[in-house]
Amino acid sequence: MFGGFKRSGLFGIFGVIAVAAIVVVIGLSSESGGADPQVTYGLIFGVLAVFLVVLFVLQRADLNRVSGSDVRASERGAAEGGRRIENPTTMDDAELWAAMAVKPIDREAVKARSAGWEAGRRSQNMAMLVTLLIFLTVPPIYIFESFLPLLIGGPLIAIAVLWAAARALMPGGDLDRGYDNVGVAMAPLGFAVTERPKVRIETKDPVSGRMGPEMQGALTLEGERGGRRVSVRLVGGTAEVTVAAAAPEFEAKSRDGRVRAADGAPAEIAKVLSEVPNSTRWKKVTVEGGPEGIEVTRKGGGQADWLCDLWLAERLADA
Repeated sequence: MFGGFKRSGLFGIFGVIAVAAIVVVIGLSSESGGADPQVTYGLIFGVLAVFLVVLFVLQRADLNRVSGSDVRASERGAAEGGRRIENPTTMDDAELWAAMAVKPIDREAVKARSAGWEAGRRSQNMAMLVTLLIFLTVPPIYIFESFLPLLIGGPLIAIAVLWAAARALMPGGDLDRGYDNVGVAMAPLGFAVTERPKVRIETKDPVSGRMGPEMQGALTLEGERGGRRVSVRLVGGTAEVTVAAAAPEFEAKSRDGRVRAADGAPAEIAKVLSEVPNSTRWKKVTVEGGPEGIEVTRKGGGQADWLCDLWLAERLADA
């Protein structure tokens, strides 16, 4: 449910419930005991502050643990190189990425994979900064009954948010560097980035005129693997993997953890699909084959589950 962020995820869920209960108790106690409102506000904001501090500490610890494990797996996989895969659904992202390489994995590819974790740390640092500014602004408004903190803190919060947005969206910013790193990391698998999404500022609410960023387009990887043209298109939570290899007409879709061929599918296709290991990782996967190639489409799923789909499409193409 939470991937590698189980501790912080569970703490976030149960912590919110505990904080809500504590705030209710503080509120009821202050009403019955006639406590000073400023003291009540201080206690409530104190509880929230402790919760957020612990949450951020756990999130950073989870991030460091998961990123460290991923980097070590990438380095280990780079040393081992590509290998035959019997069951991709039991492999973690870094292991599967390395195993599916068709070219040597160099140091730059490993470094490019780890760059994504550094972007996550920068994003978390900004979230902590904005949260700190909010706490230095909002609680004093209630405790001191003055709007002066808002006049100071409000612009600082706006500046921090705008700076983070500009740093991410400007040409050559975090977003562009992220897609550049994807291209470097996927080069050992035979891919190059041929299309990347663009972010545009659009009107979110025509009544209020509220503006906001909107992601348009898809992230597309294309290349050659095993003498075949292969493309991967990622857009809006959907992954489409296409292997340009002539195949008989057939359809298949996942059900109960298996990818099952529809009635009328050729015997060789049905045989390959019957040998695909059962796994919940095949959820919401459909397959179509024909003279133009084999396409595996997935709705939702994990960040690198499309690598499983690529394995499946190439296995079917070999049938």
